[in-house]
Amino acid sequence: MSARRWLPPVAWAALILLLTSIPGPDLPQVGVHGTDKLVHLTMYGIFAWLFARSVLRAHRVVRGVVMIVLTVSLFGAADEWHQQFIPGRSMELFDWMSDTLGAALGASSAAVALRRREERA
Repeated sequence: MSARRWLPPVAWAALILLLTSIPGPDLPQVGVHGTDKLVHLTMYGIFAWLFARSVLRAHRVVRGVVMIVLTVSLFGAADEWHQQFIPGRSMELFDWMSDTLGAALGASSAAVALRRREERA
C-alpha cells in the first residue's frame, strides 16, 4: 500500500486537530443553535471517507467500515477530551456523537462507491 494513500486522511486529521485547538473566544460565532453538530458530522464524515479510500478493498468491506468507524470515533473522543484543555472550549458528548455519525456516513458512502466501481469493472 502506497504511503501517498495516507496523505489525505492524515492531513485532514491534522486540520481537525488544528481547528479544535483554537480557543473558544477566537472562534467565529455561528448564528443557528446546533449548527456546530452539522460541522462535526461533516468534518468527521470527510475524515472517514478519506480514511476508507485509503484502506478499503473489495473484500471485507463491512469489516473495514466497522474498523474505520471505530477508529475515527476514537479519534473524535480523544479530540473532545483534548478540547477541555483549550480556553473557552469544552468536551461535549453530543459533539462526539455527531463525529461518530459522520464517520459512519463517510465510511459507508466510500464503501458504496467502491462496490459500484467494482461492479462496473
